[in-house]
Parts: sequence; C-alpha cells; structure tokens
Amino acid sequence: ETPIPRSVPGDKGSYFLIEAKKEGDIFKTLHKRVGVGYTGWTRCEINCKTGKMRDIGYSEDGPKAIKADPTKWYDLVQGSSKSDMFNFVCKK
Repeated sequence: ETPIPRSVPGDKGSYFLIEAKKEGDIFKTLHKRVGVGYTGWTRCEINCKTGKMRDIGYSEDGPKAIKADPTKWYDLVQGSSKSDMFNFVCKK
C-alpha cells in the first residue's frame, strides 16, 4: 500500500494505491479510502494520454467483493481525490 498524497486539505479520508498495472495506454488500479466510519475499495482505469479516468467498481466489503460496473470515461476535477490519484499514477 502506497499513500496517495492529497493536493487539497480538508478530506477526512486517507487514500492508498494497492496496485497499478499498465496495459497499453491504460493503468488498471485498485485503491482504498480509509474514512472516518468506513473503508472503501475502488477499481479504476486511468488513461494518462487523454487525462481521463473511469470507475470499474466499488465495495466497502473488500476488493474481492467489487463487482464490475464500469462508468463512462470522465474528465477529472482538479484537487479531487481522483485527480490526485491520476497525477500520482501518471507521475504528473
């Protein structure tokens, strides 16, 4: 687990990159957020070339409980936890 640094203070959660596997231009990632009352795991796909990301699935019951339900590719909001993860994975 590698801590993902946040660019904006105020989030009560801590974020950790569990895995990042590159396939072509896409990074397939698993990260977790440890919040005040729960821990959640998310699988995402990140395209460093286009600057877009999509969520593949989420669970509060652990990574094995994630069921794939991919979103559409979306633009990132600067300062969000997802943009911080993008910048961390893509080393921007």
